Amino acid sequence: MKNLITLFLITLFFAHEVTAQTSIEAQAGGANFLGITINSRFNIPLSRSKEHRLSPSFGIGMLAPGWDQPTVIINTGLTYNYKSWGIGAEVSGFTSSPFAASSKPRDFVDMIVYPNLNYTLNIKPSFYLRFSAGSYFAFSKKIDPVTEISKFQFEHDVIPGAGISVGYKFK
Repeated sequence: MKNLITLFLITLFFAHEVTAQTSIEAQAGGANFLGITINSRFNIPLSRSKEHRLSPSFGIGMLAPGWDQPTVIINTGLTYNYKSWGIGAEVSGFTSSPFAASSKPRDFVDMIVYPNLNYTLNIKPSFYLRFSAGSYFAFSKKIDPVTEISKFQFEHDVIPGAGISVGYKFK
């Protein structure tokens, strides 16, 4: 967990030197389901006009209190943007919080894949809102008791989902 936090901070503070534009955002919903993450996003232009962009993101957060025991979310995604519209996919992994002492097993899924369409509304030159709509594909980790090999198993529940992000673009 320390390595992930370190990687997140390094990419947040130093990536603006390497990429075209870096932003930080708070995301509710989306692949986080009933949680919130703080993400760093990098807009990499694919054309000189900067209308075509590839936007990888990485973030960490928490599941909403009361839904399950304290659960950490690790979120990553990739979006192709044309002007204000985008199409992409996010993956969120859910694990027990290392800061909470709980002896009961979690009953929440281990991973959600969220393919989505999104629209970015620029409020001011540096602030934006991103709205997304897509489907949740839930997976749980199952361990074979004989071989002790773990595999992700699709939970057969595809449900519609939505998300909203509030972000700030660094210049």
